[in-house]
Amino acid sequence: MNTIYAVGEEEFTLGFELVGIPARREEELETMLNEQDAGILILSQEGYTKQHKRLQQKIDQSIKPIVVILSEEDIKGGHLRDAIIRALGVDVLK
Repeated sequence: MNTIYAVGEEEFTLGFELVGIPARREEELETMLNEQDAGILILSQEGYTKQHKRLQQKIDQSIKPIVVILSEEDIKGGHLRDAIIRALGVDVLK
């Protein structure tokens, strides 16, 4: 089964955990890109920027899992659902 994960600091992942999306730490990101059960990884723009260039390229080229990078504007502006729909084409939080 493909699972959706929120990846990042607790401040970022807490809201996802409240709606039932499991959270993982950024240190696990590279490993998660190779996990079979990871379908979608939700990552903050800040978390993406902190990664080294090689891992950023791997994230950019990843087909499975799909990596959704959310900007601070998406998160604070309440447009989280819209940002995910734009990235994936479907409403996975429905």
